Amino acid sequence: MESLQHLKWRYAVKRYKPNTPLTTDNVKLILESIRLTPTSLGLQSFKVWVMGPDSEHREAMKSILNNQPQSIEASHLFIFAAQINISEEDVKLHAERMATERKQDIRELDKFVQGVNGFLKNQSEEERLMWSHKQTYIALGFAMAEAARAGIDTTPMEGFRNNDLDAYLKLNEKGFASSVILAAGQRDSDNDFLANLPKVRKSQDIMFEFI
Repeated sequence: MESLQHLKWRYAVKRYKPNTPLTTDNVKLILESIRLTPTSLGLQSFKVWVMGPDSEHREAMKSILNNQPQSIEASHLFIFAAQINISEEDVKLHAERMATERKQDIRELDKFVQGVNGFLKNQSEEERLMWSHKQTYIALGFAMAEAARAGIDTTPMEGFRNNDLDAYLKLNEKGFASSVILAAGQRDSDNDFLANLPKVRKSQDIMFEFI
């Protein structure tokens, strides 16, 4: 597709074609776009649970997702969950990855590690969790844009019972809290009222102000 045409093509799909699974390459592309997403301090303070069409959890989760049709019809659900607390060990491991990938002496990163730990310590647990939730939305945007470029339909999904989903998947016990869900698959244009409607957006002169 031409530049930006994929963003004009995409929309938040309401109805998907059931039994139309994504290819393995489709799933890998979405996952890699999430992995390559820029995040604050590079910490990637979130995790994604992936549910394919054959997951035993899909039907059980339908009510938790407030019976949104995408929860069953979409090929895959990608559940973004924010890390509840980032520890000094997490920061240490991140620094070690940096040193390895960049062939750098780990000691050169001491100030970076100290700075990150200081930043985190100056935040309350609630502030750190909110900060982590924000990272999931950056990743969500990258995943939707890359999926659209590849012709994969997606839907960002809120409107579900976060606490119930956390309990069902035992996310809190694993140190995470659900944030947002990305459904992906193939649109059912015949049954989706939004499929053929023009995209509605504010004009640039309303949206942007140069100062």
